Amino acid sequence: MVRAHGDIATIQGADMDEQTLNRRQILGSMAAAGAAGVVGGVGARAAAAADAPNLGAPPPPNLGTSQAPPITDVTGKVAYVTGGSSGIGLGIARVFYQAGMKVVIGHLDEHHIGDALKHFPPNDPRVFTIKQDVMDRDSWERVADQIEKKFGTLHVLVNNAGVGLTAPASTGTYKDWEWGIGVNFWGPIYGVHTFVPRMLASKQGSHIVTTTSTSGILPGLGAGIYTVSKIAAVGFMEELRLELRNTNIGTSCFVPGLTATNIGQSESYRPESLKNEGPPAVAPGARPRTALRAGGPRRRRAFAGFTEGSPAAHRPMDPVVAARFVLNGILNNDLYIVAEPEYRAGVEARCNALLYSMIPFKPLPERLYSSNVYRSPIYLQEIAHRKATQSRDIEGT
Repeated sequence: MVRAHGDIATIQGADMDEQTLNRRQILGSMAAAGAAGVVGGVGARAAAAADAPNLGAPPPPNLGTSQAPPITDVTGKVAYVTGGSSGIGLGIARVFYQAGMKVVIGHLDEHHIGDALKHFPPNDPRVFTIKQDVMDRDSWERVADQIEKKFGTLHVLVNNAGVGLTAPASTGTYKDWEWGIGVNFWGPIYGVHTFVPRMLASKQGSHIVTTTSTSGILPGLGAGIYTVSKIAAVGFMEELRLELRNTNIGTSCFVPGLTATNIGQSESYRPESLKNEGPPAVAPGARPRTALRAGGPRRRRAFAGFTEGSPAAHRPMDPVVAARFVLNGILNNDLYIVAEPEYRAGVEARCNALLYSMIPFKPLPERLYSSNVYRSPIYLQEIAHRKATQSRDIEGT
């Protein structure tokens, strides 16, 4: 089994050309048109909120620059990609290999790894495979030892393994929670707990990436436990950036959009011990989702947020193109690597809902304003970093 994922896209067929799969150009023009068309709606309200006086708050302080990229050249570096034998994980492994890295591909399904290796030269010394269930906490130290024995120090850890389950947060079973949180959240925790001490000890430039999802920054997919696990993963990477920003370890949260993966097959790989008896759980008042089969149009519609017939719904991003965003993000030490722009309006609305809820009933005393109101320097630093590095040349976009 390979637990590879995007924004729970379930489009199958690996040989689609990048011209067909390049949604970013299409969605870029859609986003521009959409922004012009919502002047009286969310866009106008968001703009008004952004322009509103901050009730006496001083301008943002200078909290320093963001962490410089610990890795500026990946040639010869060692990477471990969990869930790396299909989907986004395989795309990342391929792009890393093409960039000159030594790649360790984590997998759970023998059939998938066999197909994955067809993308690399036979018996290539820069490719190594490891069978691992990321939920198995005790396996992580053994995996780390195997990698070091084969290639030496690990420079890049990509926590990519993930499962897509549709169980709602309100009615999902404990087994649903144990599986979804176990792979999507505890897997990255185990990886970080294992490799951070080794990376710090190496004193070499290192980087950790966790593949999350648009659901991690914008709930609404209808897959409650999946969404909760991804929100947790995003928060995990933000906290790591705060804690590790003065070390040799960079951190990135990869937020893919609609991507061609096999995550729709996840349920068929659920461990026997975590399988439910009876029909899948549904949210109160919702219809059962038995018709949302892998790759079917209703699933694409439900999971991607597009209406049936929308051209964009049939153009998932090629995992290789998505992977190029990951490599570019590592080389720039981006906190957030966002591959698709289509949910910007929704993310803006979510953030503004929080801001509107924080307007005080009367102005706050000036003495309460200090740099501490930002809690952490990482957000202002990331804003400045992204403004300074807006021009990117990523192949396929």
